[in-house]
Amino acid sequence: MNKMISENIYSFYALEGKSAIVTGAGNGIGKATARLLAAFGANVMLCDIEEESAEAAAGQICAEGGRAVSMYCDITDRDLIEKTVNKTVEEFGTVDILVNNGATLGGGKPIAKVDPPEFARLIDTNLTGVFYFIYAVLPIMRAKKYGKIINISSGAGVVGGETDFHYAAAKGGVIAMSKGLARELGHESINVNVVAPGLTNTRMAHEWEFEPALKRFYRVGEPVDMAAAVVFLASDAAGYFSGQVISPNGGEYMI
Repeated sequence: MNKMISENIYSFYALEGKSAIVTGAGNGIGKATARLLAAFGANVMLCDIEEESAEAAAGQICAEGGRAVSMYCDITDRDLIEKTVNKTVEEFGTVDILVNNGATLGGGKPIAKVDPPEFARLIDTNLTGVFYFIYAVLPIMRAKKYGKIINISSGAGVVGGETDFHYAAAKGGVIAMSKGLARELGHESINVNVVAPGLTNTRMAHEWEFEPALKRFYRVGEPVDMAAAVVFLASDAAGYFSGQVISPNGGEYMI
C-alpha cells in the first residue's frame, strides 16, 4: 500500500489526543473497549462500581504504554458521575468520547417475578444512568461542538427476550434515546450511536445463561468484537454515523 495512503487511513481511525470515559470498564466489554481506545491513542478514564477491577484494568493499560486513570462510580449517583467527569477533565483536559457501557442484568425473571422495585432498579441503572452521564458531559461537548457518544444496548433491546422484559425495556430505551439525541445534537457535531451486542463471552453473560449459538455462527462473540465497533464509532471514520445501531452478533439476528 502506498505509504501516504496508509498514513491517511491510520489518521482516519487514530484517536491520539482524544479523551474518553468508559463506564463499567472493569470487566468484559467495558475493559476491552478501554484497552482498544487506549491502543488507538486515546486517554481513558475507566470507571466502575467495582473499583478494584477498574484500577487493575487502568494499570494494565498503563503497563502497555497507554494513558489511563480509574475511579469508583455508581452510574445511578449523579454526584459520583460529576466527580468522574471533573476528574477526567482534570487529568486529560476535556471529554471527547463517552462510552456508556455500565449495566446490570435482571436475573432471567418473567413478569410475574418482577415487582416495581426490581423494574425500577433495571431502568435506573441501564437507562437513567446513561442519561445522567450524557447530561454531565454534554456541556463540555457542546462548548467545543465536538463529541462522540456511544451507548451500549443489547440484542434484547432490539428483538426482546423470553425473560427479563425489564432489561429489554431499558436497553430498548437506550436505542430510542440515542436516536432522539442524534437528531437534536447533530448540528452541533456531536455523534450519538449505539452498539447492541449479541451473545458475548463475558462474566455477566455467564452469570445469567450462556448457550453458545454455534448453529448460527462459528463462534460466540468476544468482548474485543464489541470494542472494535465502539472504537470505529469513536473515530473520524464514523464522522457521518449518528443515530445508528451497530449489532455485532455473528448473524444471530439482523436489524
